[in-house]
Amino acid sequence: MNFKRTTIIPLDDAELAKQLFDAYLNKEFMILMIILGDTDSIRKALPKADNLATKSYYGMERWVLWIRNHDVLESTLRPLLETNEQDETLVYEDVKCFSTSPILDAATGVILKNAELNYLSLQRSFFKAQSHDTGLINDVNNSL
Repeated sequence: MNFKRTTIIPLDDAELAKQLFDAYLNKEFMILMIILGDTDSIRKALPKADNLATKSYYGMERWVLWIRNHDVLESTLRPLLETNEQDETLVYEDVKCFSTSPILDAATGVILKNAELNYLSLQRSFFKAQSHDTGLINDVNNSL
């Protein structure tokens, strides 16, 4: 697979995986889509997600991180998913995909394992993350 805006997180080096993830998460105005697992449906969806990541709105960069195994970065991702306001009963192992908001790095746009990763669901995940911090941006603009 040839990707333009997707990073495959390594499975065999936990320290490198954490460093890569943190480097992307800490970038300002970046919306991350995190895809978890390695199934045929995920492999078919990755080019779609990568293509959607090339589209930028309002100067907010998009990027996809593919974590092929739920165990890799679990101690980092589980608390991040707790910031999800969409569903408080969310079970980490049931998550197939989610995105992080560009400023607060809140998890949103969650797609569960039993849902389809198609163009619409992937785009919705990106848009939910992008719109999550809109109130914060509006508050800042109003105080200027």
